Amino acid sequence: MNGTGSMRATFGVALTLAAAPLAAAEDNRQAVFEQYLDFAAMVQGGSIEPNWLADGSSFWFADGGPANRVIWRVNPAADVVEPLFDVSRLRAAIGEAIGHEPPYAGVPFETFQLTSDGGTASFALEGGRLRLDMATYEVEAQPAPAATPAANVRPGTFPRRGYFSLPVPSPEVLSPDGKWYATLIEENVALRSVADGSIHPLTADGTFDDAWDVESARLTLGAGITIIYVPFTPWSPDSLKLWATLTDRSKLPRKGELHYMETLERIVPRPFAVAGGHLDHVRPHILHILSGERIVVDVDTEDCYFVLLGWVPDASEALFARFSRDFKTVDVMAARAGDGSVRTLFTETAETFVKIQHDVVSFGNAGFTALPDGSGFLWESTRDGWNHLYLYRNDGRLERQLTRGDYPVLEVQKIDQENGWVYFTAHGERPRVYDTHLYRVALGGGAAQRLTQDEGQHAVGFSPSLAYFLDTHSSPGRAPRVDLRAADGSLVRTLAEADTSTLESLGWTPTVEFSVKAADGETDLWGVMHRPYDFDPGKRYPVLEYLYAGPQIVATDRSFSLGLSKTQNLPRAMAQFGYVVVTLDGRGTPERSKAFQDVIYRSWGKNEIADHAGAIRQLGERHPFMDLDRVGIWGHSWGGYYAFAALAQAPDLYRAAVSSAPGYNPYASLLYEPYLDLPHRAKSAYEFASPYRLAPQVRGRLMLVGGLADFATFPEFMRMSRALIDAGIDHDQVVLPEEGHGYTGVAEDYYIRKLAGFFARNVMEAGR
Repeated sequence: MNGTGSMRATFGVALTLAAAPLAAAEDNRQAVFEQYLDFAAMVQGGSIEPNWLADGSSFWFADGGPANRVIWRVNPAADVVEPLFDVSRLRAAIGEAIGHEPPYAGVPFETFQLTSDGGTASFALEGGRLRLDMATYEVEAQPAPAATPAANVRPGTFPRRGYFSLPVPSPEVLSPDGKWYATLIEENVALRSVADGSIHPLTADGTFDDAWDVESARLTLGAGITIIYVPFTPWSPDSLKLWATLTDRSKLPRKGELHYMETLERIVPRPFAVAGGHLDHVRPHILHILSGERIVVDVDTEDCYFVLLGWVPDASEALFARFSRDFKTVDVMAARAGDGSVRTLFTETAETFVKIQHDVVSFGNAGFTALPDGSGFLWESTRDGWNHLYLYRNDGRLERQLTRGDYPVLEVQKIDQENGWVYFTAHGERPRVYDTHLYRVALGGGAAQRLTQDEGQHAVGFSPSLAYFLDTHSSPGRAPRVDLRAADGSLVRTLAEADTSTLESLGWTPTVEFSVKAADGETDLWGVMHRPYDFDPGKRYPVLEYLYAGPQIVATDRSFSLGLSKTQNLPRAMAQFGYVVVTLDGRGTPERSKAFQDVIYRSWGKNEIADHAGAIRQLGERHPFMDLDRVGIWGHSWGGYYAFAALAQAPDLYRAAVSSAPGYNPYASLLYEPYLDLPHRAKSAYEFASPYRLAPQVRGRLMLVGGLADFATFPEFMRMSRALIDAGIDHDQVVLPEEGHGYTGVAEDYYIRKLAGFFARNVMEAGR
């Protein structure tokens, strides 16, 4: 071999040797990324599911997996935590009863029933039921219950349609006397007997276009996440009346849900309300169970939304709220059960919007909490510029404003009327404006008292006695801990702390929080920053931003979130490829002042990217490890809208964007109406909010992602693609057959793989 050939061979060996560690490093990053997508699997403990005992304050909880499970009994009054079972005696007794040693080494069951006196525990094991005498530790087989029709009647589900979603399974609603389940069968209201399962129709005139509905738990499905909100029961307290609505959708336009997995494509028409068009026409009724009488609630039903708020204690009236279409007005009203006549308790108005539309229409949450004795209620309002609590009586008289100050109340947790306290969560601390703490305020008035201590997010659950609460708290960089506290906030003891040793052995750089200024130069914005597991501040990292920016939620998770789906874990997981990943909430979003959120009003598309791009630039000046020559952005739904807008409005910063399930067209959904006003009153605001005009201004690389069965936004996906083609703008498309507005299973995996590859090519490798 000549000298030149030898040199080439040597050079080739050198390249191979140099590439080997790099390939190994990339393989490791891929493995770490995949593990971070299932973040919860790397964190053990840090949560407790209490099972309250008869005294209303004591409880038990299961700790550990099947191999070493312990059942702990907690007596808060005595500050005692002890094993509920003697594991050795329990396992020996069970072994004698079943003829062999039970599995594993700990308590061989996770759930059980304890009698009110604590003397007997019953549990299922190996297909049968056993009963344990807690004093003698004698175990015997528990006889099967006598076969009765009622033994086989269990609560079922029924398909329930909403304004913004496909029919989803909703649980049947048990009557207060425990005799009936309220349900829907083929668009009609029916009762199912708890005694024998027999069906008793209450209506028979419901059709697909004019369908009956009863209130139930609201389940919203999307992006692999199920959100459950339990509103008020439709049943009257005496179990003799039922609030139900008849909804006419005949005038709504139909959108096509596309299915191509069959020999002949199938298009399912879906009624869908658009901005400025017809709404679901909802007519409230009160159904009398015994007589079958149908009482029409005497109220104007044109161009409005209704939310059931509950019943007065004597079942004579149902309370409800009526929201105007533009959400500038809400009437809190009472309907007489006997004749349907209506009285107005009070009316509230706003120049922009009185409530967040999603909360009301999707979840039936109007910010109403009844007093336990039914004599009045708490109402949440932003009338003084912040979301606060107001105490009303059932005659509509305002008794007092309960909370005050420059902070927003988030949610009423409990009302202890006997002792005169309202417990609520709020963002009440400065400068950490998004920390969630538990507070209480006297029903008689006075200053609110903070009951939780550590920085971060606090999720609480009260004992039935209201004497104690469990406080599960964390922050983006601090794993969860569970504290047991008395109702006055005093610490009883810490019960659980998360074990992050698996995470730490894999590699972990804690998420950090930050604050920057909005584009106005004055308003503080807050967010979080995820960094690679092997982060080195002396290196330079490309930057990704995940955003949502819609006006109804905050997108930044400020807890040590374990994630409910791979998509939810994606920002933290993407950092493990070697990115700095940023998420923040700009102006126009909730959980701050009313003025902060009202920035969105009639100004959709004007301030959001300016806030987000400005934040990235400020962080880049602050942190030399952020490489602002390599910045990408992604978002889903309204986040997809804004990810696209970033390439047109800040092309000097963002070089690549993934726009997933984008809702581009403000005319295509009634969701925009509260924030832009109605189209005939705000044409210029709608025209500005429509991003199709921005297509020629797009610079950088763009990937559009959409589910073919997403009838709400897939047409907008295609329309934008055409606008880009007409403008000569190259872009990528990822179309997911059979997927709706959220992606699940293998489709979610495919989406994540395409997103990661897109950013690897267009951000990570850019400029190399």
